[in-house]
Amino acid sequence: MRWKSLLLLVLLPACSWGERIPSEVKLSYSGSGQFWLGVPHNAAWELTPAEPSSWLELTPRKGLGPAQIQARTRGDRLPEAALLETAYRLSGDVEATLRFRQPQVRLTGRVVSAAALARPGKLPAAGLRPRLAPAPTGEVLVKLKPGRSLRLAGLRLLNFDPRSRLGKLRSSDPRLLERLRADPAVEWAEPNGWVQAQGEPADELYPQQWYLRSTGARFADQAAYARTVTVAVIDTGVRYDHPDLAGRLVLPGEGAYDFVEADPDPTDPGDTLNPGFGSHGTHVTGIVTARSGPNALPPECYEGGQPVCSPSGTVGVAWSAPVRVLPVRVLDQNGNGTFEAAAAALRYAAGLPVEWEGQTLQLPEPAGVINLSLGALQRSQALCDAVAEAVQQGVLVVAAGGNCQDTNPGAPFYPASCPGALGVGATDLEFRPAYYSQQHAAIAASAPGGDTRTDDARGILSTTWNFVAGRPTYAFYMGTSQATPQVSAALALLLAADPALT
Repeated sequence: MRWKSLLLLVLLPACSWGERIPSEVKLSYSGSGQFWLGVPHNAAWELTPAEPSSWLELTPRKGLGPAQIQARTRGDRLPEAALLETAYRLSGDVEATLRFRQPQVRLTGRVVSAAALARPGKLPAAGLRPRLAPAPTGEVLVKLKPGRSLRLAGLRLLNFDPRSRLGKLRSSDPRLLERLRADPAVEWAEPNGWVQAQGEPADELYPQQWYLRSTGARFADQAAYARTVTVAVIDTGVRYDHPDLAGRLVLPGEGAYDFVEADPDPTDPGDTLNPGFGSHGTHVTGIVTARSGPNALPPECYEGGQPVCSPSGTVGVAWSAPVRVLPVRVLDQNGNGTFEAAAAALRYAAGLPVEWEGQTLQLPEPAGVINLSLGALQRSQALCDAVAEAVQQGVLVVAAGGNCQDTNPGAPFYPASCPGALGVGATDLEFRPAYYSQQHAAIAASAPGGDTRTDDARGILSTTWNFVAGRPTYAFYMGTSQATPQVSAALALLLAADPALT
């Protein structure tokens, strides 16, 4: 929230906090008094005298959030016949001029909402559009009991990881699941379903990262960080060529991996639903760790010699800390990925060896936090087993709580509802649960996810990619996908700040 200075003395409009800021305060004869500075709880502010010779002293002179301000004259007493005037400037996240006249004080200004201050731009904004559900995979995941093998006639495992004892097979037999579950060698069997990205872009943008102010994440630079922490973002991959992510990513050949193409380069190849601003994984990654400062823009960012990309972009929650993102791709260009791929990626990010497409994969340095901005309403034992294995390795698993509250209220969402996972819900700009945010027992924390139904700028702004023009861009998304990386980044900040934490 900001106040813009006016030339005239005006009364502040009534609102939940603005009405507690007085338009007039009486000072005692000795020249003392107090008034309530009812700024928003997350607003950093400072009071400075407009003239060095000001006759009025205010304490405290700076702070965070609302405060009781003490006013005291600098002399023993004020001349009774004099009409003294002075002013203080209120700066920081709020801007106003406080004009004092003995025996009264008035505030000059009016309250303007953050949404009203959003600057118009050419960037797309957020919506929440469900992706088309893909056709069933026709595959079945099966976990064998220790030391057992599958001996059902006519069945062949398409893929099998002996360490997790997890296999995949396909059959036209409609009774396949029933047969497998009846087999004494089988611990469990389930359809190999799809997980989907949980935050969707739409159109029109006003560049405001209000969520960094709401959570206090913009003050992360005030801490000291003793170690580097890696957050694995299991998603659609990432655009390594986005300048706002330069130096913040684990590169191909260093451990990043694509479980969709079985390739060590998890570059996001595109989004069929929103090719103009649709890299979900890049958006999630930027929320975690987009860098601060000017960007080195690629040639694609210039048209007619003029830049068409932001020269500095956004910052992530962990922008000031040694927090890097490990991109792991499990979602295809339609935003869909299998339980099998997501489970394998979970174990891989936790440092466990994984058999995948004939290769044995093992991450040299396990992630400290795993971010899963994806999920499904269908329970998956494969996902829950993988979560349990990752947690056993000492890795924090943070998962989107789901965007189905308006259509499937209270329904559990996976892997957020798997034991050991930290399920994350979403709130709007007013700190209320977002209308789409799933509400179930596994929601352990909430963070801003936005709501763009009435105002595009009320979404979550982050890095993304224009696959049509072939250049970096930014967009507002909304969803539990956008809330989840804020929690992941906050946990990474704690781990980076205190080496004693596990």
